[in-house]
Amino acid sequence: MVEGTEIPASADFVVDSNRCTTLGKAGVRLSTVEHVLAALAGCHIDNAIVEVEGPEMPILDGSSLPIIEAIADAGISPQPAAPRYIAVTKALRTASDNGSSWLTAEPGDGFELTVETQFNDWPQGDARHTVDLSSGRVAFEAEFAMARTFAFYAEVAPLLAAGLAKGGSLDNVVIITPPDTFSTSLRIPGEWWRHKALDVVGDLALVNARLACRIVAYRPGHTVNTRMAKALLELGVMSGS
Repeated sequence: MVEGTEIPASADFVVDSNRCTTLGKAGVRLSTVEHVLAALAGCHIDNAIVEVEGPEMPILDGSSLPIIEAIADAGISPQPAAPRYIAVTKALRTASDNGSSWLTAEPGDGFELTVETQFNDWPQGDARHTVDLSSGRVAFEAEFAMARTFAFYAEVAPLLAAGLAKGGSLDNVVIITPPDTFSTSLRIPGEWWRHKALDVVGDLALVNARLACRIVAYRPGHTVNTRMAKALLELGVMSGS
């Protein structure tokens, strides 16, 4: 990072979404912002400044849990202004270029998230779950905060052979070898789909407002997630209590 550079946490500043979400401004880039943004959104924190040294957010343990714990230790200050909301009045849909993944947003009073995972070579990982996140930290911490980044051994092996991926370890990445082998014990059943949901929450936080809608995410990824964030951002925000 260039000292003093401020990059708004907005979908308008997404410059890359390959394997993580990267924000950029004036030639300065900051990658892997989704886990921090998920923690902030999950705790209903609407106003924060995150100071970073370097071009990437620390991966920590691969989840949002350390950030949630740090927020709890620091405390949350009430704000004088009412929270900003984006309310969906008609259905929206975004999809990947090949149509293999998509997100929809439909009208709803609170923030309800449905995530469906489906893997070509791992049917055991197929799942579909719905979680109401309207209560903020309680729901987010219980359902998603501890879910770590995951990867398949077939994806990781070539990187390791090439001397890459040295920043990853069994402390912050769950390596999956189908059909049912994990590099470490799962922290919570379905940790993989829960991390996908965590990423959706973090990427959609780029609307800089709370959501009042029902989101369905089918095989979500950062590209289609941030496309939905941009679509929601175009709706504009309203204040509310």
